[in-house]
Amino acid sequence: MKDNQAKYPQLRFKGFTDPWEQRKLGEEAQLTMGQSPNSENYTENPDDYILVQGNADMKNGRVVPRVWTTQVTKKAEKSDLILSVRAPVGDIGKTDYDVVLGRGVAAIKGNEFIFQQLGKMKLTGYWTRYSTGSTFESINSNDIKDAKIMVPVEEEQQKIGSFFKQLDNTITLHQRKLAKLKELKQGYLQKMFPKNGAKVPELRFAGFADAWEQRKLGDIFSERNERANSGQYKMLSITVDSGIVPADSLDRKDNSSSDKSHYKRVFEGDIAYNSMRMWQGASGVSEMNGIVSPAYTVLKPSKQTDTKFISYLFKLTPMLQSFQKNSQGLTSDTWNLKYKQFSPIKVKNPILNEQMKIGKVLEMLDDSIAANQRKLEKLQELKKGYLQKMFV
Repeated sequence: MKDNQAKYPQLRFKGFTDPWEQRKLGEEAQLTMGQSPNSENYTENPDDYILVQGNADMKNGRVVPRVWTTQVTKKAEKSDLILSVRAPVGDIGKTDYDVVLGRGVAAIKGNEFIFQQLGKMKLTGYWTRYSTGSTFESINSNDIKDAKIMVPVEEEQQKIGSFFKQLDNTITLHQRKLAKLKELKQGYLQKMFPKNGAKVPELRFAGFADAWEQRKLGDIFSERNERANSGQYKMLSITVDSGIVPADSLDRKDNSSSDKSHYKRVFEGDIAYNSMRMWQGASGVSEMNGIVSPAYTVLKPSKQTDTKFISYLFKLTPMLQSFQKNSQGLTSDTWNLKYKQFSPIKVKNPILNEQMKIGKVLEMLDDSIAANQRKLEKLQELKKGYLQKMFV
């Protein structure tokens, strides 16, 4: 019964009832293993041949030109499939160009069904069997040619391939939209804050003309040192990418003591930062009351300070460089920015109303980025589900 079930996918297009047949990948597609050119022939000249060496040369399932070569060894043609044969083994993409293949990849001439089949094999960990116990994860031409796959009749292959191609196109559109939103945010960050000693930003809201005032961070924030004592408070963590988040939302093991009485209190609207990683951007505005590790620094804003605006200011490269410069410690592992070193740092600051407008527009962009990221992740999860159910 199990053998019979293994010949049929869970989800199928109407009109197809025949069992799928087991074949070797080498019977269904043509394979070309890569061979690296001599390194002295590598160039940065886009007029030379594009060289694909491994996963680093692919992004979102497409070859992205990064390195070129004047020496042609093994070639792949436009629309060929590119399979990573060295760690990470099994990553699959397509090329929109004629390319030279390095030894970290192989080219496969196969239809859209084969492309999606290879994607499913990566998803289910098919290739890991060849690297078990090996110090260097890789697969060879025989591994690929002898790989067993289940295939339906040609017409069903075409329908499945077309379905996934359309889904991939939708995913690509969302990826591009997300990338454009992130570029837009970076553009605003570059133009809405003064740079290179200027007293005003390049881009400004109507109605604001005054020069930004230079102030010490110690005049903008005081240090909050209130302790949890015996109260019950939500444990918070500080991350580089997401700022302040509930500790239980992170996939981390809590190795701290059950006694949190010495932990620092954080109030909604405060800024808190990881004293040892402030130079990497580990700071954020708290959207809730809670507590953080006593190793962190908690900042209470003055009445003329919009912490949302400041949170974006703190992520700018010149600010991160300033935090690094003022951190104490012999190596990056021990750099530490306590309030004493933080407070003398000077920043340029506009009036509160302008702070609030800048903070609001950047927050709206972040919300749009987050919403599009969620849509993209849902589509990617949807595709994973279909790969599991529409292939044998």
